[in-house]
Amino acid sequence: MQYKDEIIAAIPTLLHLRQILYFIDFPIIFGLLISKKVKVIKHKEFKLKPVLFMAVIVGILCSYYHFIPESIELVTGFIYNKTNSVRYGTIYGYHFVDIKNAITHNNNTVYKTYDDMIEVYNGFKETQKELNPENTEYEGIAENKNVIILQLESVQNFAVNATINGKEITPNLNKFLKENINVTDMHATSYTTTADSEHSVITSTYPQENGEAFSKYYGNTYDDIFGNFKDAGYYTMYAHGNHGYFWNRQNVFSKLQVDNITFLDDFEDQSELIRTYLSDELLYKQTVKYMKEKVDSGEKVFYDIVAASSHKPFELAGIIDKYSKVSIDVGDLAGTEFGNYLEAVNYADYAFGIFIDELKKAGLYDNTVIIVFGDHYGVQMYDENFIKFLGYSRNNYNDARMQFEFSNVLCGIRIPGVSEVEVDEPVSKLDVKPTLAQICNIDDTFSLGTSIFNRDSYVTINNGKVITKDYYYDADSWYVLETGEKLDMDSLPEEEKEKLDLYVEEALIEIEISNSVVVNNLLQDAK
Repeated sequence: MQYKDEIIAAIPTLLHLRQILYFIDFPIIFGLLISKKVKVIKHKEFKLKPVLFMAVIVGILCSYYHFIPESIELVTGFIYNKTNSVRYGTIYGYHFVDIKNAITHNNNTVYKTYDDMIEVYNGFKETQKELNPENTEYEGIAENKNVIILQLESVQNFAVNATINGKEITPNLNKFLKENINVTDMHATSYTTTADSEHSVITSTYPQENGEAFSKYYGNTYDDIFGNFKDAGYYTMYAHGNHGYFWNRQNVFSKLQVDNITFLDDFEDQSELIRTYLSDELLYKQTVKYMKEKVDSGEKVFYDIVAASSHKPFELAGIIDKYSKVSIDVGDLAGTEFGNYLEAVNYADYAFGIFIDELKKAGLYDNTVIIVFGDHYGVQMYDENFIKFLGYSRNNYNDARMQFEFSNVLCGIRIPGVSEVEVDEPVSKLDVKPTLAQICNIDDTFSLGTSIFNRDSYVTINNGKVITKDYYYDADSWYVLETGEKLDMDSLPEEEKEKLDLYVEEALIEIEISNSVVVNNLLQDAK
């Protein structure tokens, strides 16, 4: 079982005492049997005929489908939104549709051919241009510069510029964001895995649930970011300090136009591991070295680097002399999941500072575009310490804001010659590829995202949720981010109401295009 170490490490942070109630009847029954309070009396042997068994199962499912058709329809629409699936269909309806979806997954996609999809895609992109007016200020500004994409594990935006017991949690990232371009409203495109974040960045399409894009559809053809930069004359590189089999990355990246792939076993120095991951510090020191070798040989480099030290369960097990590198005191939070998370983010920031210093010492910093972002959430949404840290209590937290914080991740961009800029419009991982294409003046044939510098409307998560600057849509209703109150659509000016309705409509079209492209491998017909 290739993921056993990571799964075992994560179980204690995900398991809650109340969940034991699901299974409490088993020890009670066992205890009653042992104490002989309950006796098992053997009756005449009874055999349930297979035909009768299947008839009972089919009867139950048909009855559910017949008597509660509305819930089936709703759950089908919310198949990637588990909260609403259960809310509208009950746990039984959710499982019914989940099984149905697993069996008929390919048939559930809207577009079966490239021609059908691309016609809708072109219309979608025209609407996006109307919603997000083009900004040419940064067009081609970084042409022929080196490019680094740096993905940080679990770093949410709330930790940026925050303090605990008088010390900054992310001092090096704070400095980087202040000096360069601070993107304050970046959102993950799913609530799932690191691999899903990588998929969105590389392809500018939405991930399937729980890493399926990497595990099940790794052989697909995309208009991917490595191919874009390779066609523009770049030497392309990828590095991750874990084994190549994890999330099937060896197969995924061997299918892409990556000139140099580095996994854990390929690094020269593996003397500091956090569980099965190379420490961020060693990852950065060695990737800068590899990059410098290529730049010194006359190459312009595109480098995608994925860091992992701040991975759940956030214990930093294996770090040498941990508290010379973790500079914050979490006080009463010590030993809690949230306290461990803050320490892990602080370590990730420490290593990021080393990365920037190494780039400067190697003479690479001044001629390199750097985009750094968190991959997905780290803290469980309703963690009590997290709620308190955000300034709420258990009874008065703003649920819409909590949902917002859950997907809002760190993001900053360095473009040589551009300083002290803040982008506060909502953006997503799908926007990374078209952003780099715009500033580096390279071709980008197919992206569902748009340039970060053009964004002026909304972003979508792959479960149908929509986020604007002021509102949050949970795939059912709109809410005000500041107050958490449900938005009274009838009270809005007609123009504003029509705009929000359009956002929801376009978000669903976007997800339908993406699912069809990934599941049916539609872009293979575009090459």
